[in-house]
Amino acid sequence: MENLSKTAGVSVEAKITQTFEKQNPTFYIGKGKLEEIKKICHHKKVTTLIFNDNLSQSQVKNISAFTRCKVIDRTQLILDIFAIHAKTNRAKLQVELAQLEYNYSRLKHLWGHLSRIEGGIGTRGPGEKQIEIDRRLIQKRIQHLKEKLEEIRQITYTKRSNRGKFKVIALVGYTNAGKSTIFNRLTQANVTAVDQLFATIDPSSRYIPVPKGNHSILTDTIGFIKDLPHCLIESFHSTLVEVINADLLLHVIDLSEPDFESNMEAVNSVLKEIGADDIDTCLVFNKTDLIGGIGFKLLKKQLKERYPHTIFLSAVEDSDMKLLLDKVCERLEKRKGETQLEIPMKMEKLIAFLEKKVEIISMDCDPEKDAYIVEVRGERELLSEVKEQLEKFNQLEYINS
Repeated sequence: MENLSKTAGVSVEAKITQTFEKQNPTFYIGKGKLEEIKKICHHKKVTTLIFNDNLSQSQVKNISAFTRCKVIDRTQLILDIFAIHAKTNRAKLQVELAQLEYNYSRLKHLWGHLSRIEGGIGTRGPGEKQIEIDRRLIQKRIQHLKEKLEEIRQITYTKRSNRGKFKVIALVGYTNAGKSTIFNRLTQANVTAVDQLFATIDPSSRYIPVPKGNHSILTDTIGFIKDLPHCLIESFHSTLVEVINADLLLHVIDLSEPDFESNMEAVNSVLKEIGADDIDTCLVFNKTDLIGGIGFKLLKKQLKERYPHTIFLSAVEDSDMKLLLDKVCERLEKRKGETQLEIPMKMEKLIAFLEKKVEIISMDCDPEKDAYIVEVRGERELLSEVKEQLEKFNQLEYINS
């Protein structure tokens, strides 16, 4: 929470904690603790209180009235940081959508309203309450934003479908784990890579030279965090599609972070929520240059026992980047297989599809069978699907004959 606050440009003057079994429905915390906070605010001239949890609108109102301070909860703070870092049109639309969906049930009169004429023929009666007007306006804007994001999603899908034989490798991980630094080192790109939470919220994709002809696209994605607001996951779905449709995930972990295992769990939780938890994943323990000695050797041994298929590196070391590419190549090669296909000559579209998606080792024509005999090498799952389709086609041909 302190790091999030600093990322939002806040000067942290004090940190207050309280343990309770059940939150106070009026003030979230106990009134005695709130009295203490009020005195600290007065003494240090604090103007803003940030809570590491989500508050109800009534709690925000009550705390603000009691302390005379602006009150921000966890989701509002994260949304504010996303708004700061949103640079592209898509990111700005996604942030606005998340903000509107979060504030929809917490209407705080964020809109400037036109004054309504009262009195006169046709205007008598109870009229329409302001909150109903607010909700209708927000719903209309939400619908508009979703339509715009769907248009962007369709354009992105078209671009992605043209990647042909390229495999998609997505960098995922807790925010500030070093994903963008690794991305820059592997692709010679220059995306923002700073020691700051949520520095990257727009995905970037570049070609990377994976050995053995494994043509690949590397994508740098948005960083995750514990208790990532659900409205953000919903709004950034078109961005997270890059993760959902990846062939391989590189889960980058900041090994210098004392609570790195908890961060790993937070990332896995988000991957599960978006339906990406079954994608082949390689753990990448980063920032090994920040730790060392006997402690590191012991930790490395323990982690290798628990996670055998993993890699330890420092993104600033060239030799480590080569090791990472070799590991990526190894994982992609394991997914491949070779097979022979008998493809009817009339299925020219299937031949064209295979030329885009797999490596064709050899292709001969068999006039007697009126078919092509094709030796291919590619993803086992894809080859299995092709075989299944060919079997269905042959069965249909047999029935028709």
